[in-house]
Amino acid sequence: MRPPYLTIERGLKETVRGECFFDAATRETYSTASCWYKILPVAVVFPQDIEDVQSVVRFCCENGIAVVPRGGGTGLAGQAIGFGVIVDFTRHMNRLLEVQRDTAVVQPGLLLADLNDQLRSRDLMFPIDPASSKQCTIGGMIATNAAGAHGVKYGAMKDHVESLLVVLANGELATIRQPFLESGLVYSRAYRDIYIRLRSLLTANRDTILQRFPQVLKNSSGYNLYDAVRSKDFDLRKIIVGSEGTLAAVVQASLHLTRPPPIRLGAAAYFTDYRTAAEAVLRSSGLKPSALEILDSTYLALGQELTPAAGHLLHPGAQAMLYIEFDGELQREVEEMLMTFKDVTARAGSSGFLQFSTDTERKEVWHLREAVSEQINCDKWKGKTSFIEDVAVPLEYLADYIVGLRELLSRHQIPFCVYGHAGGGNIHCATFVDLTNLEQYRKIDLVASEVADLAISLGGTLSGEHGDGFVRTPFLERLYGPEIYGLFKEVKYAFDPTGILNPGKIIGRQNTSILHDLSIS
Repeated sequence: MRPPYLTIERGLKETVRGECFFDAATRETYSTASCWYKILPVAVVFPQDIEDVQSVVRFCCENGIAVVPRGGGTGLAGQAIGFGVIVDFTRHMNRLLEVQRDTAVVQPGLLLADLNDQLRSRDLMFPIDPASSKQCTIGGMIATNAAGAHGVKYGAMKDHVESLLVVLANGELATIRQPFLESGLVYSRAYRDIYIRLRSLLTANRDTILQRFPQVLKNSSGYNLYDAVRSKDFDLRKIIVGSEGTLAAVVQASLHLTRPPPIRLGAAAYFTDYRTAAEAVLRSSGLKPSALEILDSTYLALGQELTPAAGHLLHPGAQAMLYIEFDGELQREVEEMLMTFKDVTARAGSSGFLQFSTDTERKEVWHLREAVSEQINCDKWKGKTSFIEDVAVPLEYLADYIVGLRELLSRHQIPFCVYGHAGGGNIHCATFVDLTNLEQYRKIDLVASEVADLAISLGGTLSGEHGDGFVRTPFLERLYGPEIYGLFKEVKYAFDPTGILNPGKIIGRQNTSILHDLSIS
């Protein structure tokens, strides 16, 4: 039984050296994020350091109180909210601690943009680049296995995390890296037990895991058992990355860095129908671009409203634009790749081609991309909702997914725009729904279910990079089947037997409504 409210307040204030807030205004601020959910927390804590995080988690574990780690609050699925203690890392635990060669040691509350600003003078960068780079934190990116526009070349967070320092559900500290045993690292007895237990369980089910997981280029749905068992040595890092704070609280991370490519060039190809555009993505995938985006005409029109200078990106009669980017060491080689893309898209049926010859022109595309995404995701512009926004499918089924999605939403009379990281098979879909309209409200669960079925029928996953949260958790057993979802439950129980860490995400009720605890103004 959870102790009385005043007991929680007194206990946390006696335990934590950082700030603890219990007032109504602060709790109201932290009751929501960039999602449509609203849940009032018990308290908000700004830990000073790792020891503070341990103290909070230990206190909550002893008293049966939920702990919700939080970064920039940019998650679209409700991962950063909950009825419990919000632990916000952005105030104090937000520093770049160390850089050695191609490795950075960072705290979880560090903003991605701030990290890259500090790395620029060293001619280094962290290549994972979600559109919310000015608001999202490294901890949040680890939590969702974030990727971004250049993920088609640079991968996702799981590919760049060398080691993690985490606080377990009992408050103990553990280092998670490969190989498991290495001198000088922190290994609690609890973590040893977790590792041994899960290694035995998951390697025994290796064939089932490899068979049941979607064969997609990006996947942030469920726990990443696939890469954990596929590794030469069983790799728990792959499970922690993307676990949305449900298994442990990340308090420090070592990240692999790269050097910015000296040459970057981009181009746009235009198409009069979506199927042709999507088929051109498959034809272009072998060119090894660093980015390959799709933006539909509605998205581009929204971009023109927000950034009028980008009006030249519109093309008469075009329903979709593919933007491709190549990077490399030699100007001539990068230019040749662009010309090959021009030929490929012309043969595929493009109606126009626009090459960006300068960095300024290329950056205009990204400015439009970031401006529109920030507006519709953070400000809920024109009633934009996020509940079917992150499906990823194999590239050979990308055209079928986009066409099927458009037909489905048109049938339900829901306005939308389609955009996203087409080179990774990852399609974002902004739907514009008035949740105060009872007719539209009643369609949400049905549409979410039908989109999940469409994605699954094409061998896809429900999230390529945004994670599950409250939005996709009810469909995970449908996606993976009861055997794999049962393994997810075993993983959760091994790390968090009392269920205090960010409850309701990934492990939660199945085949239930996603319309609960809504923030409707």
